[in-house]
Amino acid sequence: MVANSKMNGLKSLEELLARTNQRFICVDTVFPEPGPGRFTAKIVHYAEPPLGIAQLEQLKRLFPEIPQLAEFYAHYGSIRLFVDPIGGDSAFFVASPDEWHGLKKLFETWTDLLDEDEEDMLPDWLDNYLTIGEIPTSGNYYLMPTKGEHTGKVFLFDHDGFEFTEEGSDLGAFIERISTVNDALVEEIPGHTRYSDGETETQWLAKEYLYDS
Repeated sequence: MVANSKMNGLKSLEELLARTNQRFICVDTVFPEPGPGRFTAKIVHYAEPPLGIAQLEQLKRLFPEIPQLAEFYAHYGSIRLFVDPIGGDSAFFVASPDEWHGLKKLFETWTDLLDEDEEDMLPDWLDNYLTIGEIPTSGNYYLMPTKGEHTGKVFLFDHDGFEFTEEGSDLGAFIERISTVNDALVEEIPGHTRYSDGETETQWLAKEYLYDS
C-alpha cells in the first residue's frame, strides 16, 4: 500500500515520537531570562493509528494530485506534537480527514469578517483547499491548496494580519519542519504555546529542548 521509501518527514517524525523523557526547560513569562522563574516541563506527543484501507482509497480518489495525503495517513491518523500533559496545550496538530471540515468552518469565521473590499487579502487558491490542521488555541490554521500551481503545499494562516505563509513545499516537508527540533523551532513554539506547572497560574515558555535517548 505504501512505497518502501517513505515520504520526506516520516523518519524525523518517527524519531521524535520514539525519544524518551522529552522536556522543555522553560522560563517564566514575567521573567523571560534565567533567574527567579524556571521550570522543566514534561512534553509528550500523541499519534493516532493509521486510517483504514477504505479511507485511504478515498483520499487517493479525491486527491490524486496529492499522493502524500494517503501516504501520511497510512502511517498516522493524526498527530499532536509537543503536548503539555498538565495543561493540555500543544504546539502543532495535523488532523484526521474527519476533522478537516470542522477546522475549515473555524478558519472561515475569520475570512467571513472581511468586507468585500478587503477580500484581495486572500490568496487565489482559497477557492480550493483543505484545512488539515491548526496551532491549537491560537486561531491559526494549516491550509493545503488542492488546485493550481500551489497544489499540495502547506500554508499557515495567521489571523494577526491575515497572513498566509508557506510552511512546506509539500506535506512531507511540512512534517519534517514541525518534527525536527532545532533552534528555530524552539524559538517559534513560545509564540503560541504555554506550559503549566499544575500549581501556579504561571504560563511557562519553552527555552531549551532535552531528551534522554
